[in-house]
Amino acid sequence: MSAASILIVDDDRNEVDIALRAIGRSDLDVKVEIARDGVEALAALGLESNGNPSSRRHLRVVFLDIKMPRLNGWEVLRRIREDSRTSDLPVVVLSSSDRDEDIQRSYKLGANGFIVKHVDPRSPGQYLADAARYWVELNQLPRYHGRR
Repeated sequence: MSAASILIVDDDRNEVDIALRAIGRSDLDVKVEIARDGVEALAALGLESNGNPSSRRHLRVVFLDIKMPRLNGWEVLRRIREDSRTSDLPVVVLSSSDRDEDIQRSYKLGANGFIVKHVDPRSPGQYLADAARYWVELNQLPRYHGRR
């Protein structure tokens, strides 16, 4: 059985590097896929004609930034929820915003969680490694759609 995968969608290279280092420091057995914007995210999920739907097979969660070029996170979330192939895929919004309007909008569009990005100089990115551990090791997903 292949290792579980997570998809991190974020246009900030620094944020992605911090997340990758934090996950690397953890003992989490997970494959990390990266999309640099919403268009790449839809392709990674197989929701665009040039996409690779086989990458969804072991995908456990999408960590999705809101503010990105080309296609923002809310539009990506809307498209994920509208497509029957991905409608039940867990999506956690990552944002530097803690505005109530952003949090409410994310949940109304179907987010499974909302995490405010924060910098802890003692353990940068640990919040994402902890969230990934929850979705990969602790949370139980249904045994359908080829995910388990």
